[in-house]
Amino acid sequence: MRFADVVGNGHVKEVLRRAADRDRVPHAWMFTGPDGVGKRTMALAFLSYLVCRDRRDGDACGECRPCRQVADGVFADLQVLSPEKGYIKIEPLRESMPRLFYPPLTGPWKCLLIDDAHTMTNEAANAALKTLEEPPSMVMFVLITPSPDLLPRTVLSRCFEVPFGPVPTDEVVSFLQSRGRSGPEVASAAALSRGSPGRALQFLDSPVLAERTEFLSSFLDLVDNDAEPRLKFADGVGSSKEETADLMLLVESIARDVLRAAAGLPDDTLSNRDLAYAIRSFADRVGPDRAVDMATAWLDWDATRRFVPNVRATMDRLLQALPNPPAPARG
Repeated sequence: MRFADVVGNGHVKEVLRRAADRDRVPHAWMFTGPDGVGKRTMALAFLSYLVCRDRRDGDACGECRPCRQVADGVFADLQVLSPEKGYIKIEPLRESMPRLFYPPLTGPWKCLLIDDAHTMTNEAANAALKTLEEPPSMVMFVLITPSPDLLPRTVLSRCFEVPFGPVPTDEVVSFLQSRGRSGPEVASAAALSRGSPGRALQFLDSPVLAERTEFLSSFLDLVDNDAEPRLKFADGVGSSKEETADLMLLVESIARDVLRAAAGLPDDTLSNRDLAYAIRSFADRVGPDRAVDMATAWLDWDATRRFVPNVRATMDRLLQALPNPPAPARG
């Protein structure tokens, strides 16, 4: 695993590289930012750089034994904690902490990587805090989370936070192509991903992408429909547990596009540029205030879906933002 393997966020690579080169590595890091932008991959690339035996051109060699072990997930001095059934509980933390106080087996660093750190229970966070306050030498913590605000302030204050941002669309396209993906779906997935290579891969592996045009066109047509088609559409979004998450990403993309169109932004800012005319017609019908209401409905769902993933209620609220359909003409 090397920095070269991470797409985008060059500023983060530079911060990590300088810290290692100057031998001024904080013992606790927090990588924050949207899901799928490479936070975990960057953490592993950073660890490889720290333990590499033959650094080259500001990067790990990727060939020495420690580099290969990190890439293969068998590096003895790396522990990874991830949520089980939605949470990281205290027992895994308690089991991991004593191992940090032993000297590195491969060296020179040991690392505890806590993925989705915001899912730690209060007891687990307090257990981690004790070691964060008095860490063993040559031990590095990396907490990865899209929601640092859900962590206790005492934990946040012990970590050096590094924010990750969206990856430019053209870099997402290049990433997908490097994975052997091709065709017009690549550009669509990259545009819909909002700068997340991981989300773009998710789209490409989902049958929803093939339904994108039909699904979004059906949504845009609802502005001229009465209550029955609107209710039927809302029912359809939540009918398949396997596809609901991907469909909601499409809903997000169209809600954002309508808001952009209502604000007068150009077509090249839209995620669904091939539907630009229909999106602008829709935005003209609903107006700026209702466009904001639609976007807010999705954002509120996104903020609470880890706890209350009520898709139907969100769709109802989003569709309520639509104006009443025109009354049928009387003969």
